Amino acid sequence: MSDSAKRITKATFFVIVATILSKLFGFLREVVLGAFYGTSYKLDSLIAAQLLPGVFFASILASFSTTFIPIYNEILVKESKEKASRFASKSLFLIVIAALIVAVVGSFLSPFIVKTIFKGFDESAKNLTWQLMRITFFYIIFLGANYILQGFLQSNENFVVPVLVGLPFNVIIIFSAFLKKEFDIYGVAVAFVLGYFSMVLFQMPFAIKKGFKFKLDINLRDPYIIKLFKLVLPVFIGSSVMSLNSFVDRYLASFLPEGSISALNFADKLNGVVYGIFSSSISAVIYPYLSRFFSSEKKDEFKKYLVLSINSLILIMVPITAAVLVLSREIVQFVYERGAFDSRSTYLTSGALMFFSLGYLGYAVREILSRTFYSIQDTITPMKNGILAVAINIVLNIVLVKYLKHKGLALGTSIVAYVSVFLLMRSLFKKIGKIELKSSMIVFVKALFASFVMVVSIVLAKNLIQIKTSVTFITKVTNLLIWGFVGVISYSTVIYLLKIKEAQWILENSIKVLKKVRGLAAK
Repeated sequence: MSDSAKRITKATFFVIVATILSKLFGFLREVVLGAFYGTSYKLDSLIAAQLLPGVFFASILASFSTTFIPIYNEILVKESKEKASRFASKSLFLIVIAALIVAVVGSFLSPFIVKTIFKGFDESAKNLTWQLMRITFFYIIFLGANYILQGFLQSNENFVVPVLVGLPFNVIIIFSAFLKKEFDIYGVAVAFVLGYFSMVLFQMPFAIKKGFKFKLDINLRDPYIIKLFKLVLPVFIGSSVMSLNSFVDRYLASFLPEGSISALNFADKLNGVVYGIFSSSISAVIYPYLSRFFSSEKKDEFKKYLVLSINSLILIMVPITAAVLVLSREIVQFVYERGAFDSRSTYLTSGALMFFSLGYLGYAVREILSRTFYSIQDTITPMKNGILAVAINIVLNIVLVKYLKHKGLALGTSIVAYVSVFLLMRSLFKKIGKIELKSSMIVFVKALFASFVMVVSIVLAKNLIQIKTSVTFITKVTNLLIWGFVGVISYSTVIYLLKIKEAQWILENSIKVLKKVRGLAAK
């Protein structure tokens, strides 16, 4: 295995672990906020107050991070690390200034924004919402800085710190909930601002260690800055189109029986956690490498690591899909079934989850291919393909919803994920030449066979192993863990026997990383 492959595998392993840890803290944050505020109008107002800054402007700022990485790597390869650092500093300064202006204007216009958008709120809820929005608008300043630092660190092969920023962020918000008597919901709003500020503080020492130097510079004529702003708009439009698709799903579901929208929403959240941990981790690690290979004109290396990342996703996503298909009901019961979430809710949600799961591999490969285009500084192609895919999705949804109700909407989303992969791959062939995908087909067939063995093992385990305890929740957790363990062991055994080199690489380097972690813990 080459040094680059080893670094990618080790980095991916650490990022997956860090992502799981960060998501656990995020889940704990939601549990704590729910415990203190329930489904009250105060929590509704806080969520509404974050809608505009948290969805619209966060998407714009995230687009800057996406386009920053390939440009930074181009400067790094073609010019010098000093110039790349200056570009990073300039990008950070300009985005913070722009975000500050937007935050001040947005804070001032908050009463008007709330009265225009949230007409259904009563007067007390409207007043609380605009008061909270005046606070929450200011977190976009630190969010913008966070995205640039994140891109800088990832480009300099520090992938774990940008993921771990969720830890101090969530701790601050959790702590603020315990100060409810002193500050009420206003304290939580301020905590969100401080939380995003903590992300910047958390990353800054690591960025400085990697060579980041902050210098005030507002030269808007810098060709690289101009390129950054040119590339951002298509990325933002592409992500906005996907949001439109989600809106259409919910709109169509509103004509279905009660609970259909909620079932789609609950299933979609599980959907994002299940495949997001792995696909986001792999794409975050591979993206800077692809950018660097492209800037260095190492076309063979570029194609090699693109195929490596696709094969890795096949090995991970195919068995996850199979496991969710056979355990969807148990998974939903474990995560959601309590209180008002009854057996009917489980039935509706697990049905949507099953059809969403069919698209896991498509979602993951689509993300990698989109990042591949961004790495070669082409943000137009993913945008065009994204718009076409969403148009196809809307047509599919209108047709499938008649036959499968809310499950048809989930199936439409899954089908279009593979349509997107086809469109992006076809465009990529035209852009950089043919990519040898024979190994990917072989890996897919082997992963499919191993997943079949895994499903049989899980079904047998479900029939033969039924642990019962006096506590229903513990019973669900215990059985699910046992069946999942049986599935993992059976799948891993077959994959290892089939001698898939990517699986051997992952296993060997994961063992090395675990030994390193154990050694550090011992010290």
